[in-house]
Order: sequence, then structure tokens, then C-alpha cells
Amino acid sequence: MADGGEEDEIQFLRTDDEVVLQCSATIQKEQQKLCLAAEGFGNRLCFLESISNSKNVPPDLSICLFVLEQSLSVRALQEMLANTEEKSEGTAQSGGHRTLLYGHAVLLRHSYSGMYLCCLSTSRSSTDKLAFDVGLQEDITGEACWWTIHPASKQRSEGEKVRVGDDLILVSVSSERYLHLSYGNSSLHVDAAFQQTLWSVAPICSGSEVAQGFLIGGDVLRLLHGHMDECLTVPSGQHGEEQRRTVQYEGGGVSSHARSLWRLETLRVMWSGSHIRWGQPFRLRHVTTGKYLSLTEEKSLLLVDKEKADVKSTAFCFRSSKEKLDPGVKKEVDGMGTPDIKYGDSVCYIQHIDSCLWLTYQTVDAKCARMGGVQRKAIMHHEGHMDDGLTLSRSQHEESRTARVIRSTVSLFNLFIRGLDNLRKKGKSTTLDLPIDSVSMSLQDLIGYFQPAGEHLEHENKQNRLRALKNRQNLFQEEGMI
Repeated sequence: MADGGEEDEIQFLRTDDEVVLQCSATIQKEQQKLCLAAEGFGNRLCFLESISNSKNVPPDLSICLFVLEQSLSVRALQEMLANTEEKSEGTAQSGGHRTLLYGHAVLLRHSYSGMYLCCLSTSRSSTDKLAFDVGLQEDITGEACWWTIHPASKQRSEGEKVRVGDDLILVSVSSERYLHLSYGNSSLHVDAAFQQTLWSVAPICSGSEVAQGFLIGGDVLRLLHGHMDECLTVPSGQHGEEQRRTVQYEGGGVSSHARSLWRLETLRVMWSGSHIRWGQPFRLRHVTTGKYLSLTEEKSLLLVDKEKADVKSTAFCFRSSKEKLDPGVKKEVDGMGTPDIKYGDSVCYIQHIDSCLWLTYQTVDAKCARMGGVQRKAIMHHEGHMDDGLTLSRSQHEESRTARVIRSTVSLFNLFIRGLDNLRKKGKSTTLDLPIDSVSMSLQDLIGYFQPAGEHLEHENKQNRLRALKNRQNLFQEEGMI
């Protein structure tokens, strides 16, 4: 651990930490807490994700996460940018996890897309002609991706350590404008402007404290059912939307398909990427549909939209045993916590927190079982079966990103197709409101995503690219996309 011990870990911010940028706004006399967010694929512009009612409407934190990749003084930045060799390589600092200081410049990498937060040269603001758009950029050449951090309070000064919870101001190095929350055309958006907005940086995961091989919040994983070689999943894309809300155990090739991936989300924002403990409440989000595992009032296990994903119906936890229950988490603590649950090793029983029911399966008769290829319906029960224990398998980043791309493109194209259908039904009199720009950008990104490996690459790199491309094609094909 870096100097300063555990207190430093939860009080100060360091490079390689994963964070969210939060701000507040009053909308229609109501105070809203918001996080800076971006999709990256199909849309480079930043937007805002509400976290005001995160207990009952879970925010999509996966697109709000940024890694504090580099930090250095403005003078060191200018020297680095002046040196063309270092500039082309994009290296800035060495020496591990450096504590952030006021007055220094930072580079923020968007976790999901791998792109960088930057001040763009475009402007979509109808109210401020001097403002620039804020979005994501793939490379870090020049000053556009660098932001200096300044204290909002007079109790802090340049050169001091940035503390967790401080209000701070972010200034674009290239445009000398503030990262700003603006309101126009009845909606909020983010730009680089000459007006200030106060932001706070909330730590999600400490890069220096992650225990390798252990479960943390935000992980994308598969839930494998012991000796039966099955995993928890939903019906394939050939079925209708309603049928795909049901949950089942299924064996065979599905264990490598995107539809068997789940994202584990804790019920908090700050330190939501800490180590998951036995008895700690979480939600399970199905990655390709974006829906949440839920126990309905009728005691049915179904996937529900996030607007209906209240804590009472969607909070589950892992138990190490059904007999001797873990004490659970009495109080949320800051920091990464103690690693408890190990991938491929820990046997986990899933319990619904409000009802205390256990995740299990509906038995099938012997004749059906002999015929093979049977999917067993997942249900909740007060006792369940002796073999209900699950082991966890973590998804590779490339695989989970492809699953997310599948979800966002399916959602966008369905919206576009519905818009075209409405246009055809209502005739020319209806107002044309189709997401044409987003569809165009998504198609361009998909072409790049499935681009064959270049001939100029070295053999090993070329083989890796070809393997990644094949995996992407397989995941899309299994979901019925191509």
C-alpha cells in the first residue's frame, strides 16, 4: 500500500483510481445529483446520468466511470507536449499511484470505451456561442484531453492533496474553459464554458488495493451451476421480448454467449467497486438486455426494466451456506474492504434479501432429462436444492464490452425502426424525429469494430486482432445480430 495507510486510501485520490464526477443542479425546483457519463460507441458526446434516486432507479454507473490515468504539473505537461517523441508515445508519469494535487493536470480515461475525456472543437450550445462540446477522443495528442484541478473552497490551495468529497473546478488546458453543466432546450448537457460548475470526485475503486481473483462491484460475470455444467441465462434472441424476461439454467455453448453475462451492481455510488462481501446487497443486471433480476409480488423471478428495479424486489446477496448465515453488512464502510469471494473457488448461494428465498431451479422429469438439451427454469424457493451453490466466472473486458455494444446498438436500431413504422402509419404530416446521427455514427463504429487486422501488423499482434474479431463476430451472431 502507498504511504499513508488505509486512511490515505479513503481520504485522497490517486492515479489509477476509478472515479465518477458528480455535480448538483436544480431542475423545476428539485435538487438533482448527476454523474458525468458517456457511451463512446455511436456517440462521443458526454451527457448526465441521474443518481438522485439510485436506490429505486439504479443509475448506469458503467458508463460514468473514469480512470485517473495520469497526473503531472502544468509545467511538466508543457514540457512533455513540447517534446515530440514523448508526445507521440503519450507517456507522462511513472512511479505508480501518485496522489492528486490541486493545480496539477489530469488525464481521465473512460473505463468502458477506453477513450479520453476531452474538450472538442464543435459546439452544439444554442445559448452560449463561446462554449465547446465535451466528449471522448481516442488519442491523447495535444492538450485537448488534459484538465487542471482547482479548489472551489478557500480552505484549500494549489499544491495541496485533493481530498475525497472536495468541491472542485475542472479547467480544460486547451480552451481554458470550465467543465460546465448547462441548461438549454429543456435539457441538461455538459460543455466547456466560461461559467463555473462545482464538481466532486467520488472514488469507485482503488487501483492500488484490488485483490486479484476476487469479486468486486461492477464486475461482469457468469453464474455457473456446479456439477451440472449449466449457467444462469435468459432464452435466446429467437424468442420474443416477453419470453426473454424469464430466467433459466442452460447447459452447452451458452456459457460462451453474451446472453449469459450479468453485471453485479452494489446499492451505493461511492466505493461501489469495492470488494463484495458475504451478505452484501447487490443487483444483477443482465448485460445484453439491460434489465434487472427481480422477484415480483407474485414470487416470480423475472427481468424488469430499470424504472421498476426498486430495492425491495431486486436486492440479492451471496451466502456461503444456507444453514449458517453470514451476518451481512450492517454498515457500509469506505475503502475497498476485505476480499471475500474468489472467482472459480467460492461456492455462492444467492438469497433474495427481502423475502429470504433462495435461487434454485424447477426440477424436470427423468424422461425430459434423458432427452438432453433441457433448460431448467430458475425460481425462488424457501429451501431449494442441496446443489444450488454457484461458482463465479469473470468475463474478459473485450467480451463484456461487446455485450454492451450489442445492447446499445439493438436499442438504437429498434428505436429507429419504430420511428420509421410510426412515420409510415401516420404519413407525411408527422414530425420526423429519428436518431439519424446516432445511427450513422453507430454504423461507422460497427464497421471499424469489425475491421479485419491490417497487413502491416506483426504476426503476434495480427493473430490477437484476428482472434478478437472472431470472438466479436461470434457474440453478435449468437445474439442474432449478424
